[in-house]
Amino acid sequence: MSKWERDEGLPDITLLPRIASYYDTTVDALLGCDDIRRREEISAFEEEAHRMINQGKRAERLALCREMQKKYPNDETVLRNLMYDLYAVDRTKNSEEILSIAAGLLHSESEECRFSAIQMSAFTHAALGHYDEAVQYARMVPDHEDLLVHVLKGEELTEHCRWFFWHVCDSMTQTLGYLLSCPEAGYTAEERHRMRRQLYDFYHVIFSDGDFGFWEDRLGRLSYGMALSSLQAGDADTALDELKKMAEHFEKFERFASIDHTSPFVRGLHYEANQIGRSDERSLTETYLRKLEEPLWDALRDNPRMQTIKKRMKA
Repeated sequence: MSKWERDEGLPDITLLPRIASYYDTTVDALLGCDDIRRREEISAFEEEAHRMINQGKRAERLALCREMQKKYPNDETVLRNLMYDLYAVDRTKNSEEILSIAAGLLHSESEECRFSAIQMSAFTHAALGHYDEAVQYARMVPDHEDLLVHVLKGEELTEHCRWFFWHVCDSMTQTLGYLLSCPEAGYTAEERHRMRRQLYDFYHVIFSDGDFGFWEDRLGRLSYGMALSSLQAGDADTALDELKKMAEHFEKFERFASIDHTSPFVRGLHYEANQIGRSDERSLTETYLRKLEEPLWDALRDNPRMQTIKKRMKA
């Protein structure tokens, strides 16, 4: 035994059960097999969980997380995924458990886990109407400049900069959505339309070759918003033009599998449909077909062009 500890030799394999018994453990744990098996299972779990979120199967994904939690109750990867699924399924009902998991992950050595804990704490408190607490957590994420752009070199710097332009589109669309949802902003229908149109045009600047790929999703959403503003401004013809454009973008998005971007700002970046998460199992087209059935579209309900657009989306 002492020679093994001094790295001067190995024990007789027949002694391993006795050694394991002495330390109140298993032979597998003694040889490190348990840890290898755990890592393999966690890796397989992450792959399956990602597949489920790509398909919008939130409830099934939560059930999978629960199974893994029973087996590995303290694994941070499992807990982080569980926290997100609890929030997605019912953030209010599950708020106590979400905040409890987040409190534990705030002290993680993993930067990804710490950020997730801060994010879920902020979002959950916001959902509960705890404004001050939500702001407190949100401000824990530092708003600092990107330091990598100053230190990376060569191909790493090139790719990093191109991903910046790729991601900034999503950030701008999301932020515009929040801005336009604030009644205090006081925007008119005309201003809302102009802002969405300018962002729509910005996408065409970044993806100048028309290689939108995943971003057909955002272009379709912006087109819907523009159509709504046009309708509110009394311009039914323009609204129908924009709804047709929305349907075209969604049709391309539903067919999207993968893309290698060619536009100068994002040249060489590769993105695939299996990297996309869904909030539920409905397609984007199905979601917006339901929106078109809402009363605010009653003025165009019997318009032949509207019926053609719906027929195209249903197909």
